[in-house]
Amino acid sequence: MGARGLCMIALFGLALAQGPEKRRTGNVCHVDMECPDNAFCRQSSYCVCKDGFVYAAVNSTHKGCLKEARIGEECVQHIQCHSTMGVHSECAAGVCACASNAHLEDDRCYESAVIGDRCVVDQNCYLGEQTSERQAFCVRGYCTCQLQFSPRDNGTRCVRDAALGEACEDELQCAGAGLQCRGTCRCRDSWVAHVETNSCVESVKGLNEPCEYDVQCDALSGTADARSPGATLCLGGTCACAYSARAAGNPPRCWHRRRPGQECRRDEECVSEEDEPGYCLSGRCTCKTCSPDAKDFGSGAGNLRPPLLASVVLYAAILRH
Repeated sequence: MGARGLCMIALFGLALAQGPEKRRTGNVCHVDMECPDNAFCRQSSYCVCKDGFVYAAVNSTHKGCLKEARIGEECVQHIQCHSTMGVHSECAAGVCACASNAHLEDDRCYESAVIGDRCVVDQNCYLGEQTSERQAFCVRGYCTCQLQFSPRDNGTRCVRDAALGEACEDELQCAGAGLQCRGTCRCRDSWVAHVETNSCVESVKGLNEPCEYDVQCDALSGTADARSPGATLCLGGTCACAYSARAAGNPPRCWHRRRPGQECRRDEECVSEEDEPGYCLSGRCTCKTCSPDAKDFGSGAGNLRPPLLASVVLYAAILRH
């Protein structure tokens, strides 16, 4: 037999010896009857407590084999609890329980640690009642919240990170650039929600500035009091006016073109067929120099105003300018 085989036999023998040695009473014997209650004579040499029993002081003058005990079971000595529940258990008020600085998990008592405390195993990391999903782990010797969770209340809780539109309790919970907590995670001022990525992206401040998504250019479509949705797009990596829109105002913004006779809210929207700037009069576009014919006021008969009304509009425009 080789050296490796001898070594394995030795290790196996040591493993067998460890169990009984913990229960060895110290009594010398030849037969079982010479041993205390709940013990037997091992190898006609010494007494060992039976499985499920441990050698301990029964009282101040007598030692014997006491029954191992689990959580809530009767006990006399701490060792009865230690043998089943670990060294962080104790015999308190006659029953086995976890020590004050420990907690029960998987039928054993583990020393309790909160997020940031030192630990040996995951079970040390204790955040109160265990949920179906473990929220804290022992990582490199310290208790840490699991991924996508962050600590609260001095490390006694782990709170799941919240995405755009999800409920939140503080700013820290809103994970992602440009987010803030207002009952739910929302985009900060000067940021806007991008639906496809469910994230916030920063709004572009002016035309011809870099962009990645159309939504970044939305703030340049009209003004806050008169929006012109879709008038500005991200074209070639910069914010620019859409084909159906034009730049006007100071600073320039994009406005959908409104022809003479069409409804409007701001002068910047109005432009003639020849791209001459116009103005918004009584909620409809007119122009400064054009004549009120069908070309200027729409292509269909239904869009034409009565001649008298058109003349009034034109006359008012002349007086205005």
